[in-house]
Order: sequence, then C-alpha cells, then structure tokens
Amino acid sequence: MTTNGFDPFEWRSFYFPGMSREEAHKLLGEPQVSIGTFLMRDSSRPGEYSLTVREADEGNAVCHYLIERGEPKEDGTAAAGVKIANQSFPDIPALLNHFKMRVLTEASLLAAYKKPIIEVVVGTFKFTGERETDLPFEQGERLEILSKTNQDWWEARNALGTTGLVPANYVQIQMEFHNDRTSKGASQSSIGSSGGGAERFSSASTSSDNIELQPRLPAKAKVTFDRVPNAYDPTQLRVKKGQTVLVTQKMSNGMYKAELDGQIGSVPHTYLRFTAVSE
Repeated sequence: MTTNGFDPFEWRSFYFPGMSREEAHKLLGEPQVSIGTFLMRDSSRPGEYSLTVREADEGNAVCHYLIERGEPKEDGTAAAGVKIANQSFPDIPALLNHFKMRVLTEASLLAAYKKPIIEVVVGTFKFTGERETDLPFEQGERLEILSKTNQDWWEARNALGTTGLVPANYVQIQMEFHNDRTSKGASQSSIGSSGGGAERFSSASTSSDNIELQPRLPAKAKVTFDRVPNAYDPTQLRVKKGQTVLVTQKMSNGMYKAELDGQIGSVPHTYLRFTAVSE
C-alpha cells in the first residue's frame, strides 16, 4: 500500500510549470503509475494551478482539478488563499494536506510524481542560499538536477527530497541521465522551468537586505511563514509567522533545528530569517 509520502510544504518539488494538460494526463496514465499519484502544473488560466491525479486503473483514470485563487476582497485587492471544487484553504500546503486524508473523486493524494533526474552533481563549494527558493548545500554534497532554468541557476533535489535552485558554478557534474519518461511527455526544457529562471521562483528583491545572514549558533530567527507539519512526524516543529525561535543547529539538508516554547524540532531554512549576525 502506498503511504502519504510527500511534504505539502515542498510542493514545488512536484510542480511542473509549462506542462500541458495532455502531457500530465499521459504521464500519470502510464500503467506503472499507482493510484493516488499526483502532480501540480500551471492552469490555462494565468496565475492559477491545476492538480492532476491518478484516481483509478480503468475508465477515467486521470482527473484534473483547478486550483483557483481566493475571492477578491471588497476593496478589489487580491485575497490570500486558494480554492478547489468550492473548498477554500489558506494556502497550497493546507489544500494538499487536506486531501492526503480525504478523497477527491475516487482517491486521496498518496504520492507525488517525482521530476526525472537529468544529471547528478556534487557541490564544489558550500552554498548557504540567498532567497527562499534556493537550496543550500555543503561542499561534497550529492544533488540531483531536475531542470536547468537558465545557464546560471539549476533546479536541484537533495537526499531528503527538498528542492530548490542552486548556482551552476558551485557544482560539478558527476553523471548525466537520458530519461525516456521525459522524452515521451513534456520536453526537459519545459519540465521544471521557472518561466524565466532569473526570478529564481521569486519576485523578491535582490538587495542585500534580503540576503540571509549566517550567524554563529545558537541564534534567534524570525519565522516568515506559518508551518503545520505532518502530525505523524514528531521531529518537525510547528511555527507561525512572526514568532521568534532559537536556532541551535544547521543540518546539511537545509533544515534548522530550533526551539520554541520548550518544543524542539526541525524547520526548513526557507521559513526562517535571521535578523542579525551573532557575535
């Protein structure tokens, strides 16, 4: 039996920008794909997403669900949150987590469809990351390259399945892959493409104010996003935007070990922002 083996907060690891409905249908319609396997892609409606799910072995086996933006506020500004089939959620992780436990039409979300590997690399230098969408890594760490958004920044996945962008000049290619699954469906140039690369999945400023400071630990950090981890994983720490946590350890997978109100657990680096470097 397939288990709920995906992290809703790492949804970009199974998000395929540029993939068409037909390509997604073909990929998840392959006989070897199990029920409950899914991926996310861009909708034909600008700024919105689609959830494609393998829900059965026969008949209409693959279903597509529109993930809409929240309703505009009374003043006309865009509302936070997303909707699917008239159900509203504060964000995409909350939506995905909901359907890990509940059925869409015939199945719940059991396993994310992994992006195919095009190369394996190792870090030639340590990279701490500058933006929330970057993937920090250590010198000598092995990474799987999923796409090359441009010549300078590549999308990578580490050993724990966390994905993000890495600088191409910080890694060395160890092995190249020629994946038949990619050639049958979407082209590699579209799978994993960030639609511009230079934005590195983010519209945040590149000013020095946004560069993550690397303090001497232990150090305090502000939480930048709400995070409700899987209830069955006691090693993860639940945090809310605006809280201050004490970071005690940085792990090679991009996670920090932190303490909040006597509770100790792991938090992704993308959810924390150090305000000053410790002396």
